[in-house]
Amino acid sequence: MADVGVIRRLSETVANRIAAGEVIERPASILKELLENALDAGARNVEVRLDGGGIRSLAVRDDGVGMDEEDLSMCVLPHATSKVSSVEDLFRIASFGFRGEALPSIASVTDLSIVSRRKDAVHASELRVSYGRIQALSPAAGPVGTTVTCRGLFAEVPARLKFLRQERTELAQCTDSLTNILLGEPELAAKLYHEDRLVLEVPAGESRAERIALLLGEPIAKRLLHCRGGTPALSFEAWIGPPDLVKHNSEYQHVFLNGRMIRDRSLAFAIKDAWRGLIMPKEHPVAVLFVEIDPAQVDVNVHPRKLEVRFRDRDAVVGLVRAGLRARLDTHAAPRALRMQERPEDTVAAPERKATPIPGAESVRVFEPPTSYSPREAAPACAPNRAVPAERTAASPAPTARHQSVGHRCGALRPSASGPALFEAQGNPQIMQAHAAWILVESEEGITILDQHALHERRLYEELLERFRRAEPESQTLLVPETVDLSAAEQARLLAAEQDLAALGLVVEPFGRTSVVVRAVPLLLARQSGADLVDEVLASLAEERELSGLQPVEKLAANMACRAAVRFGDRLPESELKALVEWWRAHPLLRNCPHGRPVAAVLTLSDLELQFLRKK
Repeated sequence: MADVGVIRRLSETVANRIAAGEVIERPASILKELLENALDAGARNVEVRLDGGGIRSLAVRDDGVGMDEEDLSMCVLPHATSKVSSVEDLFRIASFGFRGEALPSIASVTDLSIVSRRKDAVHASELRVSYGRIQALSPAAGPVGTTVTCRGLFAEVPARLKFLRQERTELAQCTDSLTNILLGEPELAAKLYHEDRLVLEVPAGESRAERIALLLGEPIAKRLLHCRGGTPALSFEAWIGPPDLVKHNSEYQHVFLNGRMIRDRSLAFAIKDAWRGLIMPKEHPVAVLFVEIDPAQVDVNVHPRKLEVRFRDRDAVVGLVRAGLRARLDTHAAPRALRMQERPEDTVAAPERKATPIPGAESVRVFEPPTSYSPREAAPACAPNRAVPAERTAASPAPTARHQSVGHRCGALRPSASGPALFEAQGNPQIMQAHAAWILVESEEGITILDQHALHERRLYEELLERFRRAEPESQTLLVPETVDLSAAEQARLLAAEQDLAALGLVVEPFGRTSVVVRAVPLLLARQSGADLVDEVLASLAEERELSGLQPVEKLAANMACRAAVRFGDRLPESELKALVEWWRAHPLLRNCPHGRPVAAVLTLSDLELQFLRKK
């Protein structure tokens, strides 16, 4: 008896529901597809009505061109579309929709009703489809445009229904979908109702800046920086937050390509890298980015949801956006203000005390700064804030070999045996080192507080990169080269960056099948083992494995500078304090260490007067 074949063709119902799973995940997915269809139809006004967060009912009415009976009968068939007609059209897509999958997918998982009327039609027409089964096509009453109503999402697919969240969560997702569409289409007016209650109303005719203010909030919008650049073939426009306006997630990052909201890893990296060194690694900047590009230079036919794209020249797009955003951030010279906060115990009313006589002179002590400093928590990125051991504060330490090599080779600083220094810099403002950790600089505005580790780290970082650009590395050849065993992938990744590493002073060569031999190390890190350096390099390259050019070197240089910079607890002589302050004044735009820690904070005279109740 012959074996029976095991491959069968899926039924149309099963195939449609599989396709629907790629497009329709929740009510917000339906709303996105219907809004994009409305925009392609030329709509300038849309009204959205939801019940149960869109699960029980979701309706979108638009004032677009509408459809006649023939179009209605075709629109729910798989791959039926008016957007493309040939293979060549796929390479110059200018519309939101083009795959012909949205309405068939929606029709297969909902009880669907479409009422549409063209401008020249006597009456509207209505098509009803119940979970993939066409019920009726008949005349109806309705205005010019199209109204699509979806009821009972996933009612016949309980396995999908149980994955939906609570109604308020689905409502929030729908609101986000509408917000994303409205950010990219300032000329579109919209109303959103939930349970017949008006949730959101956005008028038409606004500029992009006004639309951003309305949807993201005026407090955020008024702080955003505007920038634009590029050519007619490739350009961008963006509204970005300054370095002190950050969020805990990327919710406030919106990226649009030719008006279409997208999620692209390349552009996400361009945004992140533009703020590199200005914010902490776990912070997320605020950015609304619009990229305009020749449709022939981008492929949007990557995924059914049309959120992902593929650029023909990704590096050109990423480079333009990153450079443009960074240039704008570098021109934003507003210093970070020092925020005065009350301690928790200060907020509790102290009990009344009886007045007591002022003690005699013998009981009065002049405040003396402590000889050590132990911050309450360490920095997440470079962690320079560590408690100073008692043996280092009991006696004045001599300069260590690390600081001697740094000072000799990179203009670095040496620990000083002197106490807190207070002197005049260039005959004008006074400078003081406080708690062997902070540098206080007097200015006309008040007092500027410098983080000595962050400032020195930034100085070393800039010098390392400058030497890299000039191809003038300073390294120390090892008397006994160090062999490091790696995996094949690690060896290949390390050797691919061999020239860049040599430009920083780290010389590695292949040794055996998967090992490398370290022959020289950067002079700044001469006391660090070759194996530790290789591990650090591999970690940096792994994080930046999709990049090319200077970015991996910047990451490595940042880590090297952090290791070599002075620490909290290192007392500095007057000459070194002056040198640091003078370098800081000469580079006013370098306001952060490479890991994002701010270099300076300003305590204004106004803040001081408020703290001491000298003005209201």
